[in-house]
Amino acid sequence: MSVDGEKVAVVTELMGTAGIELVLALEQSGFRVIANATEAELLEIGAGENVMAVSFDTAMESNVRERFGALNDLFGGIDVVVNNALAWADAPVDEITEAIWAEVIQKNLKATFYASRAAIPGLLARGGGRIINITSSAGLTGAHTAYAAACAGIMSLTRSLAVELAPAIHVNCIATGLMDEPWIEEAGPDFRASLVSKVPLKRLCTAADVAEFVCFLAQGGDFFTGQVFVLDGGEVCR
Repeated sequence: MSVDGEKVAVVTELMGTAGIELVLALEQSGFRVIANATEAELLEIGAGENVMAVSFDTAMESNVRERFGALNDLFGGIDVVVNNALAWADAPVDEITEAIWAEVIQKNLKATFYASRAAIPGLLARGGGRIINITSSAGLTGAHTAYAAACAGIMSLTRSLAVELAPAIHVNCIATGLMDEPWIEEAGPDFRASLVSKVPLKRLCTAADVAEFVCFLAQGGDFFTGQVFVLDGGEVCR
């Protein structure tokens, strides 16, 4: 159980997938939110008094362990961890360098593993909780070779952790379709139209879509674990 009824959620990257929306939505849902961010960044997004900034490098396991240990000491445990670290790189398979491969594996798959493992003691201290991993549907489609491999790894990691940590800790994954981000708008209406034409629901995934589903999994979904939920408007179905 949470200390004094306060539920604590950690968002591992403010600048990761849907990070700002995740922080604000979880706060509105009643969580004490710990965001991997600076105080200045939280001020800029208008976060409330129930959001706390704690900076750490998700790709460095020793740093992640240190921060989660401090949070456990401060709050007596945590209830939810949202792994939304993101690093994207792309190249034809014969042009994928060791640097590209290392970056997407380290900052996506390894970062998710580091935070998930570091969170376990705090989650168990509360009697159990949620790990929610956010990745891309590239892990299902195979688009962008190195990145797709990292995303598929996160999906597999989700299933493995779900089995090993059950029944106390529920572990699920959200795989987003192409996110509706400013660079798409900047590319012009024809580019957007070409992307949307491939999506049965005729729009792209938004940060609000991701935040809504994360809040659902954080507070409910008691019989879900080891699942990969695809938020892509049906694009993978094609």
